[in-house]
Amino acid sequence: MANDYDDFGTRLLRAREARGLSQAEVARLAGLQAAAIGHFERDRRKPSFANVRALARALDISSDFLLGRSSAMEGATTAFRGEENLTHHDREHIQMMIDVMNQRRGTDAS
Repeated sequence: MANDYDDFGTRLLRAREARGLSQAEVARLAGLQAAAIGHFERDRRKPSFANVRALARALDISSDFLLGRSSAMEGATTAFRGEENLTHHDREHIQMMIDVMNQRRGTDAS
């Protein structure tokens, strides 16, 4: 049985509010326009796979949650023990280090 959290827009709004972020803040963190966040939240537009991934990273949540494949916001993005205790800034710093290491190896997976 479907519920209110089954659509992408509602899940995005729920995650954004849980993180205490405005649409503009999420847009900046995800590299998107603020208007796009509003369109996604109201299900006026569907995001590309790249945008889903960017939104999940910006909100520190599982893309599976946004896509309705998981009821938990956390999970798939947690890579290390204790990661859930890190700040958003800490996670950005770690991601930057991972990106640099991937670039050195020529395997940019972003």
